[in-house]
Order: sequence, then structure tokens, then C-alpha cells
Amino acid sequence: MKNIITIIITFIVISCNTVETKKEEVVESLTKEEKLKELYLKTVKPLFKEFTEVDIPNEFRIDKNDLSVNAGAATNYVEVSQGLIEYDKNYIQVFVLTHELGHLVTLKQAEQFHLGTEIPNGAKTNAYKKAEYLADIIAMYLFTTQEVALGNELIANIEVLQSLLGPEIFTHPSAADRVALINEYVEKSAKENAKTAFQEMFRRIWKME
Repeated sequence: MKNIITIIITFIVISCNTVETKKEEVVESLTKEEKLKELYLKTVKPLFKEFTEVDIPNEFRIDKNDLSVNAGAATNYVEVSQGLIEYDKNYIQVFVLTHELGHLVTLKQAEQFHLGTEIPNGAKTNAYKKAEYLADIIAMYLFTTQEVALGNELIANIEVLQSLLGPEIFTHPSAADRVALINEYVEKSAKENAKTAFQEMFRRIWKME
């Protein structure tokens, strides 16, 4: 009887190990495209659950000719570059995708803060650049409060993000300026309530000259 029990226990252990191995094999069998899509659907999209009036897209398109780390979002789809698919740091992939979805919810967020329905041009900072700053802050707030481990990894390696952001052009601030505001938010959110820090930064960027 003792031998029979031992055999049964051994069989159960082997079966469990086999199941775990199969699970690992399924994960490993995913292509890089599938892994990024899964990251988007399971990690990024849920960050925007409070924006119930905004349609956060499910469709995932790939620009195979774009080897830079890049993405874009529209009301019906998200488009990612082949470079983002190939990139090996999840915290960067999540930030890039969260930033793009941040553009979709910017005006809804502004409405919640009673700021208006159109990003105003400043004397020095046009509406395009403000839109980039605002999407950055939305991304940092949602990312660091809901995906804390990945958010901390991004903060600890912020220079990696800065190296991927481009130079100043008409529609985008410089990488240094964008990271400076991100760092300011990180410092403020560490000293006070994260939501309060987010609202203060959002309002200041919106009214930036």
C-alpha cells in the first residue's frame, strides 16, 4: 500500500511538472509580434480603464518598414514599428504604447480637469509640443501607479528613454525637455499624492507659454 501511494504521488508530481513545461513552451513559442500584442492587450490597454467614454482600440497594425522604436494610435487601431517589436525592454515598449494611447484620452482628461476642449497654443510652446508633454505625463501617471514594477524600471533607466526620443522639431519637444518634465513629475509624485502631482503637472503644461 505504501508503495502504491508513493507511485501515485510521483505520478502527480511528474504530471504537474509536465503541465508547467508545456505552459513555458507555449509562452516561448509566441513570436515577438504576438508577445507585443499580448503586452498591449493585457498590460497597456487596461491602464485606461477609467476612460470609459474613449474607445481604446484592439486592432494592432505593424509597419514592417519602420525599424525605429515608434508607434502611433488612432481611434480604430494602434500601429507599431518593427523596431518596437524587436526592442528587448518591456518598460520601453509599455511606455511608448501608453504614450500613444495618452494622445487619445488627452482631451477627455482635460475635460475632467475643467481645462477646455482644445489644447491652447502658448507664446513659446505650440499645441503640438504640449500634446507630447501631456501624453508623456498621462503615460507616467498611469504606468507608475498601476504597473509599479515596470514603472520603477523605467524611472531607474530614464536615460534609455531619453536616448530614444528625438531632437526638437516643430511638433515635438527635445528629448531633454521631455525627460526633464517626466523627472519633475516623478519627484513631485514621490513627495505628494501621485494623482495630485499628475493634475498639477497636467494643468501647468496645458497653460504653458
